Amino acid sequence: MSTPWTDHAALAGLLAGWRGVFSGRELFTVTAGRDWVRLHLAGDEKAGLLLSDVPGARGLCAVTGRLPEPLHVALAPVRRHPLRSLLDGARLDSVGMFPDDRVAAFALTVRDGSSCVLMHRLFGPRGNTVLLAGDGRLLWGRHRPPHALLAEQPPSGTWETGPAVADIVSTPYLDHLTARLANDLAQRSRARLQRVHKGVARLHANLARDLAGAGRGDEHRRRAEALAAILHTLSKGQAEIQAPDLRDGTPLVIVLDPARTPAENLEAWFRRARKADRGRALIAERLDAAAERLAELDAAATALDAATTVPEPLAALQQWILDHGDVLPPNAKPGRSPHAPDQPARPFRRYLVDGRWEVWVGRNNRENDELTHRASHVKDLWFHAQGVTGSHVILRTGGRPDLVPRAVVEKAAALAALHSKARHAGLVPVVWTERRYVRKPRKSAPGLAVCLREKSLFVEPGVAPGVATG
Repeated sequence: MSTPWTDHAALAGLLAGWRGVFSGRELFTVTAGRDWVRLHLAGDEKAGLLLSDVPGARGLCAVTGRLPEPLHVALAPVRRHPLRSLLDGARLDSVGMFPDDRVAAFALTVRDGSSCVLMHRLFGPRGNTVLLAGDGRLLWGRHRPPHALLAEQPPSGTWETGPAVADIVSTPYLDHLTARLANDLAQRSRARLQRVHKGVARLHANLARDLAGAGRGDEHRRRAEALAAILHTLSKGQAEIQAPDLRDGTPLVIVLDPARTPAENLEAWFRRARKADRGRALIAERLDAAAERLAELDAAATALDAATTVPEPLAALQQWILDHGDVLPPNAKPGRSPHAPDQPARPFRRYLVDGRWEVWVGRNNRENDELTHRASHVKDLWFHAQGVTGSHVILRTGGRPDLVPRAVVEKAAALAALHSKARHAGLVPVVWTERRYVRKPRKSAPGLAVCLREKSLFVEPGVAPGVATG
């Protein structure tokens, strides 16, 4: 049996079926998350179209009513998503698929009477969903810049492809999506649990070693007492002496600090003894707590393994997170890596170069740190005016810096020169590199960064032709 989310012919038939059933309906609302969009259609059956870009489960299907509860929880909507306002009161005019590519298209008329098209790409290493205005303007896109196919109106024939199929709900895809989300959630939870377990196990080993050392309090006190008995015979500058143990007469080797007086060395040995005595009880208490924590983590790992083997693993895994949230890092919820190349909602100054390439500019030292070390992708391009203070500038590449035209690099460099202390110079040297080669020195001030490798070019500061403010 072919799957509509991977087979071109099956997908064309599925969309043709939707075209016959859903064309002409108004959108009741639109909900969307990090990697999915759902069009809620007006009608008593509460039908909707789900467009998913979940890795490993990229596809689309029609659904009626509320999603199954585990899936509803997993697909958490984003509040105030742009699509909700862009498509408020829109009407679905037609549904189709590109004749030669796995791209689903949804023709819409918005409230003001203008047309737009929502396109959902189902091929390539990662999919994409974009909303294109009738005049070709990109209104919204999950990834920018979009694939060239999604940067212009759908080709002719999109709205006539495929014989309609009967199964327009496509329940098997929901099963596939649920299984994929469960697998991803299990992997992320297991990785988080392993990281915590590794840290606690390391702490336990260190505490055990410290406890063994803390048992030397009595040994330190013996040396202090022996040193006190012969203190009047010592002089400053000695590094080591031998003295009999006052308790059993055995000779003891006592190491001294030549820079200290005999009295200061005596006080140092008594201080070591007191510290060892006090620390032993504290270390023992912490060691017991670490052992208890390891036992909790082992029990959580056993429960996690059990949750992946039940008939509905996604619901079981979600319950596992609720039950074992106290053993996981409080600020590391399962989700996308912070280095993923998707556009976050950040307050940086923004520019659009040649209608396609986004440039972000930090407005102060704290924003520079946020932009360079947290918000940008490792393969974005980083710019900074050479030898003067200025803003960090990031040119978004979508993970492909090799595809950025030289002219775009020069325009981004001109922006870096503009937002620097050299903005009034005729020509400004600007260094640029991939962001992965930029480092922040330890304990350095905000905004400071160093490059492991770099290139440079001379540009005139300013906003070059083809650069628009975002």
